[in-house]
Amino acid sequence: MEAILAAGIGLMLGSFLSVLIGRWPHWRGAAAGRSHCPNCMHVLAWYDLVPLASWVWLRGKCRYCGGPISTLYPVLELTTAAVLATAVIVSGVATMWSLLGLVVLFGLVGLFFFDLVHHMLPDAIVYPLALLVVARIAYYRPDQLVNALATGVLLSSLLALLFFYSRGRWLGFGDVKLAFVIGALFGYPMAVGVTLAAIWGGALAGVGLMVFRRATMQTALPFGSFWTAAAIATLLAPSWIAYLSGLLTPAF
Repeated sequence: MEAILAAGIGLMLGSFLSVLIGRWPHWRGAAAGRSHCPNCMHVLAWYDLVPLASWVWLRGKCRYCGGPISTLYPVLELTTAAVLATAVIVSGVATMWSLLGLVVLFGLVGLFFFDLVHHMLPDAIVYPLALLVVARIAYYRPDQLVNALATGVLLSSLLALLFFYSRGRWLGFGDVKLAFVIGALFGYPMAVGVTLAAIWGGALAGVGLMVFRRATMQTALPFGSFWTAAAIATLLAPSWIAYLSGLLTPAF
């Protein structure tokens, strides 16, 4: 029942997140007007906005003009629901530590899709997520705080050097800020394993895209998406990354 409830909440949170991503960069906050069809601009009724169900019922088309509805909405809703439900199955929600972990996962999902769609990592998510990660570790795992902060600062500093050396050609400054989140969340040495997994994942994706002629050597890939995907996978199934970092379980 807890997993089903988490999935339902995930669908609603994913629907909210899809609105923010869909309206970026023109939105002025979550309540920037009522939802409407981007094709005919018709204001949508409540029954047009039921997470996942409305998209399936309408077969991915606007009720009023028949225009296509982006698959971003159901994909994001299903992803958020699946991530939160899996986290509850793996860790439960018996403690505040686990509840805060769900918030961290939701933030990572948001960053994954923002970078995937817009190639940017908004400060409105990165900064609160960094504060939450540090506060969570400071309160529940104070013995790991020095390791978390040091790893976050060192990893972020390394990426900052790469950013300034390449003048922003190799990575964006959002990746520099995300590096602190990843480093603080996992600490050393697991943050190294997560980063290596993201690099390898990005490299394989790039090769695959070039093989199918969907990209070239100059095509920019959203590294933040690969990094957050690796982080989410590690939080949900830590054993797969253990051999990369030498740490058996993350602080989740």
